Amino acid sequence: MLIQTLLTSALFFSVTVTAQTDKVDFVTVETQLSNLPQLQALVGKVSPDCYDAYARYSCSLAYPKCVTGTNNTISVMPACTSSCETVHQYCSSIFAMAGQSQFLPDCSSNTITSTGDTLQPDATCNNIPTKLTPEEIDAGRLVLAGIPEGFVMQECPSPFLKDPLAKQGSNDTLDPHYCQFGCCIPCPAQNLFYKENWATRGFLATDILRFISAILSFVLVISYLILPDKRRHPSLLILNLSIAIFLFSMGVFFSVGNPKRLQCAANGISTGEMGNNTLCAAQGAILIFGSFATVLWCSALILNLHVHTVWNSNFFTNRYVLLNIICWGIPTTIMSIALGLHAIKFEFANLCLVSMKYIFPMFFYPLAAVVCPSFIIHIGTFFYIAKIAVREGLESDMTQSLSTGTITDRPPGVSRKHVIVAVKIQWRALLLAIIAIVTVLFYWLFYMTQMSRMTDLQNNPRVTLDWIQCMLTPGKTQNMCAAVISPHLPPFSLIIVAEVLVSTIGIWLFIMFGKRSLWREWNDLIYDLRIKMGGRGGAEKHGEQFFAL
Repeated sequence: MLIQTLLTSALFFSVTVTAQTDKVDFVTVETQLSNLPQLQALVGKVSPDCYDAYARYSCSLAYPKCVTGTNNTISVMPACTSSCETVHQYCSSIFAMAGQSQFLPDCSSNTITSTGDTLQPDATCNNIPTKLTPEEIDAGRLVLAGIPEGFVMQECPSPFLKDPLAKQGSNDTLDPHYCQFGCCIPCPAQNLFYKENWATRGFLATDILRFISAILSFVLVISYLILPDKRRHPSLLILNLSIAIFLFSMGVFFSVGNPKRLQCAANGISTGEMGNNTLCAAQGAILIFGSFATVLWCSALILNLHVHTVWNSNFFTNRYVLLNIICWGIPTTIMSIALGLHAIKFEFANLCLVSMKYIFPMFFYPLAAVVCPSFIIHIGTFFYIAKIAVREGLESDMTQSLSTGTITDRPPGVSRKHVIVAVKIQWRALLLAIIAIVTVLFYWLFYMTQMSRMTDLQNNPRVTLDWIQCMLTPGKTQNMCAAVISPHLPPFSLIIVAEVLVSTIGIWLFIMFGKRSLWREWNDLIYDLRIKMGGRGGAEKHGEQFFAL
């Protein structure tokens, strides 16, 4: 209550001198003005420009300026209306925080100065100039570091929320990272830390991509479940991969329309985690499960191509019990561990995942242990195909030369031609492997190099205090204050790139495996069903097609 007491005693001066009276007690005026040094020593630390504006207005209100004009006439110049308005401009925030807004001076025509006059315009008033430089005014409007410990603001300006646990004279708080002086940054803080609307619009765009991925992967799931030729090896690998990618992408369904129900606790201040948000826990668990299932089934597809192409083996044809145990069992185990450790938490974007404390040992290291070897194996498969194709091309050229009785040099470009043929054979699986490894490695490097900044931000309250100070300063906007905290945040463009990569995996799956033959099979199935149901039995099959392919 220290600031409130100081403001009450110091601002009593304004009540004394603004009362309408025919006689001014200058002893009282001098007494009140003598309090200004004490006010400067304390309140001046919190808001130097507020003190400066208040002191200049108080002096001009108490002591008019006498100006000698022509013919030795003396003009009395009372306090200025603009000086009073400057007090409002610079002091309204700190007075509101102290719960003493009623002591702001009245700048209307009702205010009477020590001379019995009203406040005057600048041309006819005692306008005392400030001694602060423009840089000092801009930098010193509010210095929260000068507020005594245990002080609680009586009013939290927008966008801040009242800390329900804060008490005067104590350090009780709902969240020590995002609450200061009885006011809290509303959840999610990312929406305020970046420039206005950047986070909401950026993550809405990635949510739309993830939603499209979920729908397209679900189309493949239904296709491979229903079409008769798809429920056998190796199409079963694509079916299981599509299910995994659908589970990975469907997490967006939890946040559609209202991402805050995932991001935040019920109080609107604390971030969402297992202990305060069951929806966050459920979505995070599905995302962890889908992430590992996607990587494992993708690896199974790549390994099957390698075994079949290089070793001419159908090893996985009758091994689906083993594949299901591994590719669904490992994700279930890791998901269960995350739930058991209460490790699911909202960190950024619009999704809950493993908290920063466990993200590397529980999530990224196991993912990398699966993806990296799979990528290396598939690159080896591709080079093997290329090698065989080139060799067969050379042998074919040699055979043709011998049959004509001549031996000619190999035409230029033959090797390149056969390599291109090999690429065409394996481009879907190769592209899928490349996308998987790039996505995982980029996301991993992003977390490793950038997300540690979020941890440092939470452990460095001084940075958050500087940002709050900027937000409370009159004239400052969210876009201006973003520059204060941006060095301690991951670059927004990098976050969006990372989110786009993981949000489009279902789209890539559909592009690679939603082949024209798939829609022809749908046409055939629908045609056969219509025949069985007695519809247009004599119709030609090609007349029933509903896709122009």
